[in-house]
Amino acid sequence: MKYFAWCISLLVGLMSLGQEMLWFRIVSFMFGGASYAFALVLFFFLLGITFGSNQGKSICTRYSNLLLVGGVVLILAGFIDILIPFIIQNINQPNSLSLCKGICCILIFVVAALKAILFPIVHHLGTNIANGKVGASVSKVYFFNIIGSTLGSLLIGGVLLDYISISSMFILIGIVCILLGGLMIIKKSAVSVSVFAVLGICCFCLVDKHTDYIFRDSLGKDSSISYYIENRYGVIHIADDNKNGLKNIVLGNRMYDGILNIDPDNDINDLNRLYLLAATHPNPKKVLVIGVSGGAWTRALSSFPTLETIDAIEINKGYLDIIKQYPVVSPILDDHRINIYIDDGRRWLKRNSDKKYDLIIMNTTYHWRSGITNLLSQEMMNILHNSLNPNGILAFNSTRSLDTLKTAQSVFKYAYWGTMGFIYASDSEINIDDNVAKNRLDKLVLDGKPLFNEASKQVKNGAYQKTLATKLLSLDEVEKLYNLGRDTEIITDSNMITEYKYGFLRNN
Repeated sequence: MKYFAWCISLLVGLMSLGQEMLWFRIVSFMFGGASYAFALVLFFFLLGITFGSNQGKSICTRYSNLLLVGGVVLILAGFIDILIPFIIQNINQPNSLSLCKGICCILIFVVAALKAILFPIVHHLGTNIANGKVGASVSKVYFFNIIGSTLGSLLIGGVLLDYISISSMFILIGIVCILLGGLMIIKKSAVSVSVFAVLGICCFCLVDKHTDYIFRDSLGKDSSISYYIENRYGVIHIADDNKNGLKNIVLGNRMYDGILNIDPDNDINDLNRLYLLAATHPNPKKVLVIGVSGGAWTRALSSFPTLETIDAIEINKGYLDIIKQYPVVSPILDDHRINIYIDDGRRWLKRNSDKKYDLIIMNTTYHWRSGITNLLSQEMMNILHNSLNPNGILAFNSTRSLDTLKTAQSVFKYAYWGTMGFIYASDSEINIDDNVAKNRLDKLVLDGKPLFNEASKQVKNGAYQKTLATKLLSLDEVEKLYNLGRDTEIITDSNMITEYKYGFLRNN
């Protein structure tokens, strides 16, 4: 009996903590990647464990056939697990996000509570009271639960989500719960264990590993999805906005991540912020791009005639699959100058601290999203500063956070606020001279043709005119313009102010 109890303890821990990872992905998607998503999931998960453990303790004092009760609980938990993707599918719409979040919190509590009921039960089943080894028996059951919990987080969150969708993981976990519950109820023997193991393997093979009921149709009726990828780093949609007529919008975990467009006459994703670097740096040869996303910025960057090397870092390999599908950006995969690395940007810089660049470009995501401090903090600015050549320029998206400009100014001698809050930082003063800028923009070449022809130069809202019209503002000028109502602060790895102090709740 003790070995069976150990196995149940391990598997329940694995499924429970594995589901916590799944819930975090779902709630994070709904919150657009805000840091509060993890705290919310953890709160209701721990609340469910507390409630379920108390109920399990009560069951152990009231029932003698704990295998039967435990089996019934697991079967009930399994059926709920299987239903979860279908429940979320029917409520996960842009106009009902509040309702969806509330229902998800209830479901997190319920599934955590049902599996926590098993914890006291397996302790009773696996504890040897007769020979006085109570402490040793309890510790072994607890040990296997910890092993299972650790494996659940690492195996499901770190490995399987690259190959199995979140919807399919819920269904597979539900099937395992039902089979394990059935095994607890019937008489255990080598034959029954073998039969249930075979059934489990069959279910794993038969269930579609990429079925998605949760995210695929979650953008509303005004949007149509042309491409979709889900992996352990999140969910990527390529969508068309049928209401406003925008095509090929890149969404990372439901948040805007760019547009697959490099048309200089229709500069809808403001690539003029990138072309300003061509107008201000005389001879960029080596460039680092942190965050490839859909590839439009890297593709536009390849038009700089003096470039010899572009190192592009992207943490989510799913974007490369997207780039392959769209001819507007796919040439970056065949450009001999462009080296794409799948890695975390900060980690890659630390491992390649000997490399120096003339330009470093980060079209970063919203300043309040989880993990963004990793790219915007003073510590990261120092790493970037050390990776620049003399007179090199760092350009990154502040997403209109004045604190990011203050942070850049604390490391670089000069830091400027450009179009839409795009920040340009350098140890050399950055000036925009119209004649010099026009001469350099005229030299941009893409696919053997000038990027800006005579007609493009005359388009009022085109990239050419918008680049020349850019005004670079100092921190003092921007503070007066925005009238923030507080002092700007320096972002550090320790304070994480854009994620928490001035984070999601202050921006929504």
